[in-house]
Amino acid sequence: MNTEDYIAQLKKNGFVVISKVIAEDRLLALRNLTDRIMAYADRGLEDPFAPYYLPHRSDQGVLYDLFHRHPEFQEAARLPQMLDVLEGVLGPNIFLYENSLVSKPKGRSNGVPWHQDFMSRPDEPKKYITWIALDDVRVENGALRVIPGSHLNGYVPYHVVPGETHHTRANPDTVDESQAVHVEMDAGSGFIFDCQILHGSDEVHADSPRRAFRVSYQGFEQIYTPRATPIVVRGGDPEDLGRLFPNKPIAPRKRSATIRALNKIGRVLARV
Repeated sequence: MNTEDYIAQLKKNGFVVISKVIAEDRLLALRNLTDRIMAYADRGLEDPFAPYYLPHRSDQGVLYDLFHRHPEFQEAARLPQMLDVLEGVLGPNIFLYENSLVSKPKGRSNGVPWHQDFMSRPDEPKKYITWIALDDVRVENGALRVIPGSHLNGYVPYHVVPGETHHTRANPDTVDESQAVHVEMDAGSGFIFDCQILHGSDEVHADSPRRAFRVSYQGFEQIYTPRATPIVVRGGDPEDLGRLFPNKPIAPRKRSATIRALNKIGRVLARV
């Protein structure tokens, strides 16, 4: 398929798979680096990035903000084949909203309940999420389950289970599991899906790993991220900014009371 076909499929079904979006040598390097990051996280050593990003949860199969921590992952977030399709739904100006690596740790509760990404933030602009498969993704090792076309109905009612990594979950009566399909992928393939498509994955305990680098993207309707900073991955021309934000002065972000107190202490100490 060409780019236009991928865009049409994404709009219709809510997801699309694009094969061979990353070279084999880069794929092997990312696998190796992922293993090393997980080993470091498992040791419980100090995380110098903790003031800025979420802490890794290797026990639950999530490594957060790898784009910001490890430059090797930056190429995987800027793959032209993926951004060309994203441009068809988000427009020419795209920034990285958040990113993580997701896996299925063997021997732990690793099922992901039915949900829609960002369903607790329904007033935010539409986002699209990509997966770059570091391993072959099959039903046996935890392929994602999706309900094609469910994105067309918008967000569904949900509930929250406090303390769980996947705490925001679609109400069971909103999910028709008879319509679900598994999305299998070869290593090195890319998967793009609408944030409003219903999806989840089974609990599995396979010997073969299932690791994927997950990135969510947004257009410039609202430039904000829940952590770290917005990073433009395509577009961002001053002319476009002028059209999108005419005569709108940027309101400064309010700093937390803790940050204000620390800054005040720093100023006092600087005078000592």
